[in-house]
Amino acid sequence: MKGRKLCKVRSFTLIYHASKLVNFEVIEAMILGQGESVVNVHTEHKVKRKRRAGGVVDLVTEPENKRYRISFKRRRLPDYSSVPLGYIYRGGTEL
Repeated sequence: MKGRKLCKVRSFTLIYHASKLVNFEVIEAMILGQGESVVNVHTEHKVKRKRRAGGVVDLVTEPENKRYRISFKRRRLPDYSSVPLGYIYRGGTEL
């Protein structure tokens, strides 16, 4: 039986091309400090909504560049360990 992996990345549309650049192995290497610290993802045809005057919304196709990097700024305790989303720290100082 073949194992299955699921990788969800916030703020990225993981189309086939992007999923080859940002995947579990790349993220793991970034966290362990063994790979690149930033991955640039270029999407040639990104569909976006553009608002015009009068509330009219146009759909346009534009190229898009995004950078993926590890961020360790949120949900961090004073000893620099990480906690899950929604964790309430009761140790005297605020997060």
